[in-house]
Amino acid sequence: MIPKKPGVLPFQTIKELINQDHIWAQVPLQSNQVQPSSLDLRLSTKAWRLQASFLPGHKHSVKDQLHELAMHCIDLSVGSIFEKDCVYLVLLQESVRLPDEIGAIANAKSSIGRLDLLTRLITDYGTEFDRVPKAYSGPLYAEVSPRSFSVLVKAGTRLNQIRFRRGKVIVDDQSLLKLNEE
Repeated sequence: MIPKKPGVLPFQTIKELINQDHIWAQVPLQSNQVQPSSLDLRLSTKAWRLQASFLPGHKHSVKDQLHELAMHCIDLSVGSIFEKDCVYLVLLQESVRLPDEIGAIANAKSSIGRLDLLTRLITDYGTEFDRVPKAYSGPLYAEVSPRSFSVLVKAGTRLNQIRFRRGKVIVDDQSLLKLNEE
């Protein structure tokens, strides 16, 4: 059973979400993807070169938008060069079916900073980058844009991580002062 405590979910709860099929993947999840409070996300074999960055908005899935925005499809099974200052969209291997009270937030893995890659998470019907709303069910995508130089990208590469959360996660100043006093 998934605990009901508010906050960022620890690795034990992430494993429980996986065991209950709230998180699944095209290729079996690897145990080392689960970190103390996050899950590493892997690129799939399917990517698209885009005309520009986009969010699908409340009324559209990502797939709905690809016929207008994608320049061409790219197979990452053997790797591909992502060119500097270009925008790419990559389907991630992981998908989610989150419970009503659980949402998520994503960010680039810290090692990605050395490569100077802009990488952001996108969901179907999304209106914000890097946010997965409570009860979201569907695929996850990464927008990838090399900033300083072109890079070789292949399926299985881990560029993003996702943190699952329940309830209020941000502590306001007054609450933080109270915690410090205690």
